[in-house]
Amino acid sequence: MLLLAAVSAVTVAGVVVWLSTRSEGWRPPSGSPRFASCTYGGYVDGWCGHVRVALDPRKPHGRTIDLRVTVLPATTKPAAGALFYLEGGPGVPATASAVSVNDFFAQVGRTRDLVMIDQRGTGGSSRLACPDRRVHAADAGAVTGYLRACFAKLDADPRLYTTRAAADDLEAVRRALGYGKVDLYGVSYGATLAQAYLRQYPRSARSAVLDSGSLPAVRIYDVSARNAERALAAELARCAAVRTCARAYPHPRRQLEELLARPPRRVSLATGTVLLRSNDIAWMVNALSETAESAAVIPSAIDAAVHGDYTTLTTAYGPVSSNLDSRARLIAYWEILCSEPWAAFDPATTARDGTGSYFARAALGRARLFRRACRVVPKGFVPSAAASRPVERVPTLLLAGSADPLDPVANLRGWRRLFPNGRLVVVQGAGHGTIEYPCVQRLVAGFVARGSTSQLNAACARHVALPSFITG
Repeated sequence: MLLLAAVSAVTVAGVVVWLSTRSEGWRPPSGSPRFASCTYGGYVDGWCGHVRVALDPRKPHGRTIDLRVTVLPATTKPAAGALFYLEGGPGVPATASAVSVNDFFAQVGRTRDLVMIDQRGTGGSSRLACPDRRVHAADAGAVTGYLRACFAKLDADPRLYTTRAAADDLEAVRRALGYGKVDLYGVSYGATLAQAYLRQYPRSARSAVLDSGSLPAVRIYDVSARNAERALAAELARCAAVRTCARAYPHPRRQLEELLARPPRRVSLATGTVLLRSNDIAWMVNALSETAESAAVIPSAIDAAVHGDYTTLTTAYGPVSSNLDSRARLIAYWEILCSEPWAAFDPATTARDGTGSYFARAALGRARLFRRACRVVPKGFVPSAAASRPVERVPTLLLAGSADPLDPVANLRGWRRLFPNGRLVVVQGAGHGTIEYPCVQRLVAGFVARGSTSQLNAACARHVALPSFITG
């Protein structure tokens, strides 16, 4: 799916995109919305357009919104079907990942179209967001006041921007583009959306890959401190097993405790001087834990910070910036996190479950902030307890990184009951998101090609190449 340079240009949704001959073999079905040829990253060709859907899926003839859709056509004609890529978040637009989707799913894309849809209210899908102004992300009062004023002025029903509505949108796009049963790949929150789709439209799914997700009954934020500690312990144990790392950093966990016990201090970053508190340190370590590549710098980053150099540690400062980021301004972000059971925030449970974790205070602070802020967010329309109903034997491949701090294997306990035709593969040493590994890409391609977990050799998942620790 790597192609020659484009030769002309068009404008799609206000963005100039370059054309090439790669996408000429695909056409949307007769009567569907108009698509235009587009290119991402200078070499990934596809078709970009919008599909109009009902704002309220229960009222098909009522108000409508437009969803941005990108299709990367299969290189073999005719295509055997389509794989729908569901992005994490909530709030990250799927079409922004077109280049990585093209690369990671190159084998799947030989026979299947790769379809990306920006979730309603995000990206190019009728984006609905609060005003862009400075709001201190750790100030519960400021965030609550900001949201109260924002929701009071909305010219839309915010309760319709939930995972359930997003699953209805996937089905509407499937029908508009004329696909039969589709294959699903969902990562992180995308795995949550995939599970919602499987429950609502089990007969529309051929297979599903759930990468770094949790079961719907797991309240992931209530157990986040314990999971963060478990992931850090796994990474530090790997360091201890490597002679050079163990020699350079014999006591990283003790050093982290020392950092967390220090009073706030001002640190100079490329973006300016910031005041680092204990919770900021915890958030940084947690952010670094998310991938094996960044986790490999944790021992050295902690050691350097203890000796006064916070440069490496603060490379993770972006996710814990003092102001709300663009995703935290989205209406869909707040509707989903404030309405859906899996995202419930209970300070008492968070505190109890996080005992002994370096991330305990940070997780408790987040729980308290969301508990207060969510009081001014209208409750969205969410499904009933049917979330615990087994999927109708849709073949499902569950992928989990053994060192994932966000959605670890523990969050999949009991998966056999929900996915009787499923299989769990644990990628040793991997963090949050496993599709980057060639081994996993081959597994996913083989699974999608067969539409079955049988005869799937996952031995390579026990031996993926992990980055070396920084010891110099």
